[in-house]
Amino acid sequence: MDERDKKLIRFFEILPGASAWLTLFILLALAIFLPKFLAFFMIFFIVMWFIRVIFMSWRLILGYLQHTKEMAADWNALLKKLPPKNCWRKIYHIVLVPTYKEDLDILRTSISSIDKSDYPNDRIIFILATEERDKDNSRRYAKTLKKENAGKFLDFITIEHPDNLPNEIKGKGPNITYAMKQAMPTIDQLKIPYEDIIVTNMDADHIIDKKYLSCLTYKYLTTPDPVHKSFQPLPMFFNNIWDVPMPMRLIGMGSSFWQMIVSSRVSRLRNFSSQAQSLEALMITDFWAKDTIVEDGHQFWRSYFAFAGNHQVVPVFVPIYQDAILGSTMFATIKEQYLQKKRWSWGVSDIPYVFYHSLKDKKIYWFDRLANCLILFESHWSWSTGSIILALFTWIPLVVNPQFGNSVLAYNFRHIYSDIVLLAYLGMITTLIISTLLVLPRRKNRKTNWRILFDWILTPIVLPVSNIFFSSIPAFDSQTRLMLGIKPTVFRVTIKVRKSEAPV
Repeated sequence: MDERDKKLIRFFEILPGASAWLTLFILLALAIFLPKFLAFFMIFFIVMWFIRVIFMSWRLILGYLQHTKEMAADWNALLKKLPPKNCWRKIYHIVLVPTYKEDLDILRTSISSIDKSDYPNDRIIFILATEERDKDNSRRYAKTLKKENAGKFLDFITIEHPDNLPNEIKGKGPNITYAMKQAMPTIDQLKIPYEDIIVTNMDADHIIDKKYLSCLTYKYLTTPDPVHKSFQPLPMFFNNIWDVPMPMRLIGMGSSFWQMIVSSRVSRLRNFSSQAQSLEALMITDFWAKDTIVEDGHQFWRSYFAFAGNHQVVPVFVPIYQDAILGSTMFATIKEQYLQKKRWSWGVSDIPYVFYHSLKDKKIYWFDRLANCLILFESHWSWSTGSIILALFTWIPLVVNPQFGNSVLAYNFRHIYSDIVLLAYLGMITTLIISTLLVLPRRKNRKTNWRILFDWILTPIVLPVSNIFFSSIPAFDSQTRLMLGIKPTVFRVTIKVRKSEAPV
């Protein structure tokens, strides 16, 4: 890469953060000097936000209906009906789980969920990817787990990722890439075609639904050109949903619902957290990136450009359950939630990668490249600025410019804003109904019913505040760091606590 290309990438790194800061500065200047223009802008912004809420609510309903449909399906029976007879038996699964300082019981729960899957265990290879940085625990855990699970799967492989390898950050991507490469000689001995092996990579606290592997197999076999596809299960942060404080429960539900929304719109669906690809596709992309802490979403773009645009994500509405954030204290919980969101929002680092390759890669249709760039940029701009604009710039003009507060426009603006927000609560009601339908069966006792009632009452108050502090501000943080060239070199594992055993 020459000096000109480096400068171009640096420009794209500055762009998201500079745009977010410039947006707020311009709106503040309008509030002081041209409040009427700001009022007109805010009316437009609020209307657009309302339209988006309506569409998202509709997409959430569609996603929920598809989820219930796929959860009710008998995927093994459907597999047996696929022609030619027993064609599904050629498909093997690798479940790859990286771990760093995870508790042994959490790993046991994750492995147990795979063992209890309704897909034949003799077609499942489990790979535990440990870190030399945690060798005192990981070697002992690996030995214990290998002994406990002997004979349960086609193979149970443990691989330790060496510390301080060149050109790597300390994180998940280098770990799982090293593990797969080291496991390849063992896999090659089985003489299974790479296109018949599906690799699911998931975190140590993840628990697969028992229908996940059979559903994934069916979708892989019935999807045209599956090698050029990624398969995205629903992440549901339900493992400890009733143990966490109410704000973290809302955030966990919101993250689950967002994935349900985008899963109903395949053109916008990208890899997040747990994901699956064929081994053949992973070989072509040289597995996962080793220089970013967001290897999940970044894998979509690596595949997209490796396959000259011939890459899409197929939604799998059968979930992989995850832990919501819970620390040892309330302060620790708040801290961990913020840091997790900041790590997720580091996906903004995909912008320079995508923009640069979109300019350079002429094999992909120009409109497709342009649309992907604009959608990616807008999503991160909205992530960092949307909640802040709604929260601040509806009242700041009245404070910094009191004369404007006495105008007819200001009077009408207040009424328009309050009316639209009231209508937008219909979307919130949709969310609350679906969240109740999803989590109510997971209640442990009658006290949970009261907690659901309190969630309904407090959500309209808590949600706007949590969106600012656990969504916009972490995204602003990441975009500002990228703008300043401050890049994370360590994947910080989120510390999670379970008060009770997660259901399998």
